[in-house]
Amino acid sequence: MLATLPSEIISNIMEYVVNGDIPSNLSKIIKEIPPDKRRDRVESPDITDWIIATSLSRRLRSLGRRAYFAQKPFIISPKLLDQLHKIYIQSSVIEQAKDDNLNLLFEYARHIIAPLPGCSAASASLTLPRYQANFANLRILTLWPGLRSPEVYPCPEERTLVREPTTEELRGLLQGIGLDLGKLRVEILYSPKEGNRREDVRQMRTSVFPYLRFVGQ
Repeated sequence: MLATLPSEIISNIMEYVVNGDIPSNLSKIIKEIPPDKRRDRVESPDITDWIIATSLSRRLRSLGRRAYFAQKPFIISPKLLDQLHKIYIQSSVIEQAKDDNLNLLFEYARHIIAPLPGCSAASASLTLPRYQANFANLRILTLWPGLRSPEVYPCPEERTLVREPTTEELRGLLQGIGLDLGKLRVEILYSPKEGNRREDVRQMRTSVFPYLRFVGQ
């Protein structure tokens, strides 16, 4: 019965089914990404959603995968973004068949989480315009200064993180390095632990803000 519905209605249903705040484990979906051994031990809800989105008929599977990439947040470090973009460009140059899931990620992803880890937070912040340039439908860019190891996802800590909107000062600095905030919402993830949160805020204020201010002048 589901297969007889118009594509628009099916897409809306699939987006509702797979919608959630838990970031997707990309190593389970895109073959070029090395497995995340620590996270792969846990069968997280996003993998269940992926199974649902890809276990139907060919038509429903196509709509389901698009819905999945549109609704899920993805943790992508600057290093991983460079790797994915390089793979995408190389396959275009040599006319090699691209990983279709990689195509869908670049075309449909609306929510990217960008780690700003420790001592490299300032330099990582300069890569933020590249996220907007690479993801055609990006609508939410979440900065995560407390993610110490950007290639390893700390399940299930995301359930307790505190999301905060950016200040006018930070918005101005991000616009200064080329981010177009007209259709993009930028937010920050902080740890609920007061000590960790203070350290993350200090890192942003003493490292990232001055760096962005200097580069944007």
